Amino acid sequence: MSKFFIFLRKEFTENIRTKRFLVLACVYLFFAITAPLLTRFMGEFLGLFIPAGGDESMELMVAAFSNANWYESYAQLYGNLGQMGIFAVMFMYMNTIRKEIATGTASLMFSKGLGYVQFVLAKFTMAAIILFVITIVSSLIAYVYTYVLFDQAGDIGHVLIGSVIFTAGSLVILAIIMLFSSIAKSSASSVGMTVGVYFIMIFATLIPNVQRFVPLNLLSFPVAVSIGEYSSELLSNVIIGAVIAVLALLGAVSALKRAEG
Repeated sequence: MSKFFIFLRKEFTENIRTKRFLVLACVYLFFAITAPLLTRFMGEFLGLFIPAGGDESMELMVAAFSNANWYESYAQLYGNLGQMGIFAVMFMYMNTIRKEIATGTASLMFSKGLGYVQFVLAKFTMAAIILFVITIVSSLIAYVYTYVLFDQAGDIGHVLIGSVIFTAGSLVILAIIMLFSSIAKSSASSVGMTVGVYFIMIFATLIPNVQRFVPLNLLSFPVAVSIGEYSSELLSNVIIGAVIAVLALLGAVSALKRAEG
């Protein structure tokens, strides 16, 4: 277990040195700050460019943005994080295992007694901690900005639970990234396969009787949860997401064994 924590500390240093933490923090915090601002001022901004008495559909759009409610800040936040935020995670961690194999670092660690499961678990754990902290902080910043701009922002407990659920969905994607990073021959193929699975899950959410079982819903549930609305499908999505994550990590361990065997 001591070797696991030593490697975990090495992963922390690696995430700081390669600026993964900094990049992800900047991306997430950018959307945490801009989501409430866009929600509050988009109508006024569009009104500057769309004159009154013009196209009726454009005026209706301006009116819709101008009458935005506080809870739409969370829709804006998680809509952006569920796309750009997740893509940032993909690009930051697409080499996380492949690079260790290519440089021989993995072989060195295994020769010193680190197990394959410990290796993969340490990488996943540190990335998970980083995502958890950044997501929690981002949701709190969005909450504060929303309160300042709208004089209300919902119950902070629901907002925090929503951020935890979003983190859970992010960890499913992270586990898939770990799997493809362990079997891919290049960075491009690693991120390509991950993006492919991501879009397959997006398309699956459009299929009746299938969409409710797609763990990608965990990236959108936080919008409703942040305002105190909980879906009956939330638990099943968490369970399915957890199963997929575990299978992906086990697949990464198996691929690593073959690569180092």
